[in-house]
Amino acid sequence: MEKQTIYEKPVRAKTMLAFTLPSVVLMVFTSMYTVVDGIVVSNFVGSLGLSAINIVFPLQNLNVAASVMLATGSNAVIGRMLGEGRGREANAFMSVTTVVTLVLATVLAAVFLILDEPLYYMLGSDDLLLPYCVDYGKIVIPGSILMSMEFLCHSYLVTADRPHLALALTIGGGVVNVVLDVVLVGVLDLGVAGAAAASVAGQFLTGLAPFLLFFRKSMLIHFTRPSASLREFLFAMGNGASEMVDTLAAALTTTLYNLQLMHLVGEKGVAAFSAVLYLDFIFVAVSAGYTQGIAPVVSFHFGAGNRQNLQKLLRLSLCVCGVFSAATFLLAEFFNRPLVMIFASEDPQLASLMISGFRLLALKFLCSGLVIFTSGFFTALNNGRVSAFLSVIRTFVLEVGCLLLLPAVMGISGVWLALPISESVTVVISVLLLVKYRRRYGYFGDPLPDPPEDSAVDPS
Repeated sequence: MEKQTIYEKPVRAKTMLAFTLPSVVLMVFTSMYTVVDGIVVSNFVGSLGLSAINIVFPLQNLNVAASVMLATGSNAVIGRMLGEGRGREANAFMSVTTVVTLVLATVLAAVFLILDEPLYYMLGSDDLLLPYCVDYGKIVIPGSILMSMEFLCHSYLVTADRPHLALALTIGGGVVNVVLDVVLVGVLDLGVAGAAAASVAGQFLTGLAPFLLFFRKSMLIHFTRPSASLREFLFAMGNGASEMVDTLAAALTTTLYNLQLMHLVGEKGVAAFSAVLYLDFIFVAVSAGYTQGIAPVVSFHFGAGNRQNLQKLLRLSLCVCGVFSAATFLLAEFFNRPLVMIFASEDPQLASLMISGFRLLALKFLCSGLVIFTSGFFTALNNGRVSAFLSVIRTFVLEVGCLLLLPAVMGISGVWLALPISESVTVVISVLLLVKYRRRYGYFGDPLPDPPEDSAVDPS
């Protein structure tokens, strides 16, 4: 008897949580080994190296933005195709998306390398920071091609019902990254260039290996002759636009944070924000991982027209997001100081900036879980317009507006409070959107009984 895929199993809390757990652990683990970069650089290179990483970060985000858009948008389409029994078309569509992603990432990396120094100045660097930015960027910018493939292929591994494989590859890449960080930066004293080389070495495993795996015909989805209608491809791009908006906005807001903090405090302010951003990655990774894991299941049942399962998936997800949000907020409040001190054990001024900043920013964790899930939920329902609207309001309107206005009134506290305030408004908008579209998708209603154990849907 063949093993049931996740799409054939009844929608129950235990089953769905077990399926999404590898995605959650994957995202947390990815964030943690990214944090190790910051810890090693902060303690062995100093605040200048930490600041340089944060200045180069927007360029990495810009390069990955296309893969984020295409991964999330195409995954929703592929999941719907599987639910409709169009497995062959799903494979061809996935192949087209992969080719386009690879080409875009390569072109953008080349442009950023050619224009590196002017771009770093534009992003907040000064003459003191520039050498650090160049040393770091000349390695991680080409490496962002691998980062793009990592994001795309790991999303496809979840859709292919192989989340554990994605987790194993991420753990392997993380171990390579951490070990080389310690050796290249801590032992060989190669500075930010060593940290960059360690990151790219890990991405060879996390980005290249899953790409090669999809050449195997035994995978639920796999590479075949690329083929897709222009209309469907453009739909996938539009459907993933919200996630691209989030990625582009992260590049813009990071630049604004850097510019505001350079003006108010100097390079130590940028270093403090860099450390706080690393911690933020870990705390939101739980909600992001759950959303990434549950999205293909939502898309499948949407494609199959199974509104009962959509109801169950939404109820489960709202409960999960509430628990995650409360837990991350409490952890951030109670363990604020020890978390921050791993970045600034030898710099009291930097530690003070980080502690005060992280305590204020941690207020956002009460809202982030629901906001992240709502955006991903509408993308999974193939409604990229709603998801993109939410992302634009959340970032380009609310967060950017707060960043431009609050520091003038509240000083540095206004910088740290920009995210919590924008997130609190966005969570209200998220709830209103879920209510508005409840009848179109039928995901609100009376509790429904579980389907019988032997019920199955053939995804092929």
